[in-house]
Amino acid sequence: MIKLIDQTYRQTRRFLESANPSRDPIFPRIDFQFLRAQSLVRFYYLASMFIAYLMMPDVHTMVGESQTWSFLWPIRWLPMFGDWAIEFVVIGAFAAAGLSFQFPTVRTFRALFALFFLCVVGIENSQGTMDHSYHAWLWLGICLIFLPGRDAKAPRRAGKMAYLSVIAGAQALILLFYSFAGFWKFFWGLGPMLQGIEGNFAPRGLAMQLANRILETGTVPLLGHFVITNYWLSYPMFLVLIYMQLVALFVALRPRLHLIWGYGLIVFHIGTWLLMEIDFPVHVLLLGLLFVMSPFRPERWTVREVLCDLPIFGLLIRHLWRTSAPAASFDARAYSAR
Repeated sequence: MIKLIDQTYRQTRRFLESANPSRDPIFPRIDFQFLRAQSLVRFYYLASMFIAYLMMPDVHTMVGESQTWSFLWPIRWLPMFGDWAIEFVVIGAFAAAGLSFQFPTVRTFRALFALFFLCVVGIENSQGTMDHSYHAWLWLGICLIFLPGRDAKAPRRAGKMAYLSVIAGAQALILLFYSFAGFWKFFWGLGPMLQGIEGNFAPRGLAMQLANRILETGTVPLLGHFVITNYWLSYPMFLVLIYMQLVALFVALRPRLHLIWGYGLIVFHIGTWLLMEIDFPVHVLLLGLLFVMSPFRPERWTVREVLCDLPIFGLLIRHLWRTSAPAASFDARAYSAR
């Protein structure tokens, strides 16, 4: 059974990872990635302090004005302590984030932050509506609990690999969320298309969604009217977005694409504000932290290598280049010869 699981894992990894190995020397690369990952973790907790501080006045206002609390399961215990406890949960998240920033190798502090922030997210969503703004940030905090704690200041190579594995797992989890979103966009495009109905794959698909939302919410997005009246401009961009979200999980083990997907998904979140007045500022911070600043981003790369790493299209590009110039194809021997 264990052997079968190991084989399945290896086959899945080969399927997801890049066909072209990195040209950076492996052992110095691990050391450099480890230093980057440590900085990433500390920055996460510093940013968490900032987020918790920003939430303090909002929660204070909610406690003073709201009469419609519907406490979710993480905070169902709060009513027995009174309203003052609600605000102290946010203060606890701030303090735990500060301790985790100052002592990033102490797992207890990281676990406390994840626990407090879970309660904070529960508070934010206990007004009868569901806000997904902080969910991905919370999941990253949960992932970081599993960072190795022993000898974290000067770990051996196995400890560094374990540390980097947790960061890679967190990246994969966040990208999985985007792949789920892309799947539903793809599903609601393919189904209507097969039925002869305008959906996400229709030229007016995005424009129709924007027009419907504007009518429902009464909002006036900055670029909403422009995109609706010039839907041929937005149509290819919407198709690119569906592709980037759908295949996002494949990017987890293709470090050359981290920077591109990080900025691409940040542009997506900018677009949701400009076109729909839906803002996800924490997601912009998260994408910049995990992917634009990815510890795995290579030092050396070429446009050709990046194109070959593209999910789905990379297979075709590699095939065309092998056919036109076999000697220039990407493989391990070609890299070692450079």
